[in-house]
Amino acid sequence: ARKLVETARNKVSDFHTMHFSSINGEIREIPAEYKCENLFKLDLKATSISGEQSAFEGCSENQSEVFEKWLDENASEYLTEDEMKDLKEKINAMTADVDFLNAQEGYRGTSYESVFLLSASEAGLRKVNEMYVPEQLQAGFSDMIDEYVHFNDSARNSIMEKMTPDYMVVGIGSKTESYKYKSEIISDETAFYTNEKKEISGICNQFLNGKTDQKLFCNEMKDRLNDYYGSRYELRNQPEAVEGRV
Repeated sequence: ARKLVETARNKVSDFHTMHFSSINGEIREIPAEYKCENLFKLDLKATSISGEQSAFEGCSENQSEVFEKWLDENASEYLTEDEMKDLKEKINAMTADVDFLNAQEGYRGTSYESVFLLSASEAGLRKVNEMYVPEQLQAGFSDMIDEYVHFNDSARNSIMEKMTPDYMVVGIGSKTESYKYKSEIISDETAFYTNEKKEISGICNQFLNGKTDQKLFCNEMKDRLNDYYGSRYELRNQPEAVEGRV
């Protein structure tokens, strides 16, 4: 999963370089003097599923700590010291890349990368729960996973909503130029990412349950990443490409 995440990050970097260069011609990189540390870094905030303060708020860059605290409070009598250490390491491996993304500057809410990472992380945590968490605690640990997913989803959606403009012009310069208002933009984005999450979770679960091999899993995920950073950018920014495909 980590190699796939690196592929995603490389795609994002290539996309940003391509887009910036296409606008500015000879400029290939943003000069250091124009870079601002943590300019767009926003705190992730969301309530729990029950509506109270989330245990993950304030720990968005090290969410394994929340799981570890829960284990210390509930699992000590069921696990040896070595088993507890091993379980915590597995949990940290499952949350590390989501934490890494949360710590980055320039984050603007829901993105394909965040959906991909969280879906893979959730699938991995549920497999860890099934295989390594004592049976007596699996229901409670599953609830913790639900809270983890809810926090990251809700916090990112909140940022997306706050930073979505009141309207955008669609088809600038064409005969069909029109306005797309905030509620419609949010609805379309939410629907897109909900569908992507379902698809990606399905691919991850197929792999974790042994129904597909690693090569096929990697190929499927790479295909989805290439499709997103290729055709989706094209369809969003080149109206003539849409007309050609209809």
